[in-house]
Amino acid sequence: MQPDAEEESRAIFTAGFSNLSLDRFLDNMRAYEIQVLVDVRSKPFASYTPHFNKDSIKAAALAAGFGYRYMGRELGGLPDNPVFYDDAGHVLYDRIAAQPWFEQGIENVLFDLRRGKRLALTCGEDDPRHCHRRLLVGRVLRERGIGVAHILANGGLIAEAELLDAERRIPRQLTLFGGVQEPEWKSTWPALRDDRHGERRDDSGDN
Repeated sequence: MQPDAEEESRAIFTAGFSNLSLDRFLDNMRAYEIQVLVDVRSKPFASYTPHFNKDSIKAAALAAGFGYRYMGRELGGLPDNPVFYDDAGHVLYDRIAAQPWFEQGIENVLFDLRRGKRLALTCGEDDPRHCHRRLLVGRVLRERGIGVAHILANGGLIAEAELLDAERRIPRQLTLFGGVQEPEWKSTWPALRDDRHGERRDDSGDN
């Protein structure tokens, strides 16, 4: 199901760089009339696609007529502090969402949306189902009445409502008292610790 024109006008978009060429990614942004790229990677570097390193994508976006804003410090999905991870390495999104710096990032995004800007939250992961730009940032924006739609690497568009409908059809685990157990608000994949450098790395492709 594709969002209609009215829904699109109220939406914030998300988009993953994946392994696209720079030209193809920017063409995808033009197709949906995106005006500003909001880079939400905690670590804005891409070893396999260096054209998406922060300085490179910023220069290319500006040269192509897009705005570029780096907001990985406020809205990134891989904080350095271990308090934001469980014992298995999953990122605990509820803890990030409670931070004042995250709230400030959300307010900055809302300010641009109120000014009529068409924004795309961008990072590395193609599939929004596994990306913090949807699971964390998009969820908070959706709870504040903002529509969310996802631009895919192949140029297609999928509405958040369609992803939510699919998730609701997945059977949920029952509690001991017969109720339905709500899933924890955390990353779908763990961010594993790289013992060589004492740092966390993300195996999902999302930064």
